[in-house]
Amino acid sequence: MTIPPSLNGFYASPVAINTDKRWIIAVIGGDILVASGVSSIGPVIDSDATDLIKFFCERRITLGQWQGRDCEVWELLPEAAATEGFTMIELRTLLMSAGDEEFSLACRAVQLLDWQDKHRFCGSCGELNIASGSEHALECKVCKINNYPRISPCIIVLVTRGDHCLLARNPSWPANRFSALAGFLEAGETAEQALHREVFEEVGVEINNIRYFGSQSWPYPGQLMLGFIADAVTDDIAIDGIEIAEADWFRYDNLPGIIAPPTIMSGRLLQQYIDESTLTYG
Repeated sequence: MTIPPSLNGFYASPVAINTDKRWIIAVIGGDILVASGVSSIGPVIDSDATDLIKFFCERRITLGQWQGRDCEVWELLPEAAATEGFTMIELRTLLMSAGDEEFSLACRAVQLLDWQDKHRFCGSCGELNIASGSEHALECKVCKINNYPRISPCIIVLVTRGDHCLLARNPSWPANRFSALAGFLEAGETAEQALHREVFEEVGVEINNIRYFGSQSWPYPGQLMLGFIADAVTDDIAIDGIEIAEADWFRYDNLPGIIAPPTIMSGRLLQQYIDESTLTYG
């Protein structure tokens, strides 16, 4: 199969094309088992290197194709974590360092496992759902209802005011760790409406001149992050005290000590703003 360049080498298909070699994402309890050496690319393991762990595999799902090969997620028994030549890595730690393609594969892997776990029974009649052989769907043979992987759209926005941007800290985060503002879309709401509402609810700031930046899958457990940059109309901050513990305006060259890396959407938004501000104000 030839993958269009725009897909970054990854084609999210539920159907295997039965390549001789495969790529494997190994998951144990939501974390990733990574192989050391040349047999892996980040979290993606060459099937030639899976002899020691294949006996621990309880479930496998086709993720699609990557670099011309079928790619699967394997859910492994906890005992596989002690296998020589392999290391357990927390998913969040992995996502901070993985490349775009590996990020997409790891996100899809854990999301599909989580989706199957949480939709084992029909929500209408309670009968056991059966995995489809032709698509990623769980079928109720009684109700004839198909359940598909659930994706929750979220907005994340970097609010700017000239050479300053607005960053906030969640109450559960350590001191001096800040990020862009984010929130889920409500039913019947557009992304633009969610942006205005979330920013105003969390920090009391009004915005305009909204610019779409890009999107990214985020597996906690199944969000699609829609990234934006927006201008502040007002600049007085009034935090909600619930989702936001503190928030402030930071100059582009004097940011807090802990910010998101450029591998995730918050970090990408910040890097875009820094680059633009450096050209304008630097």
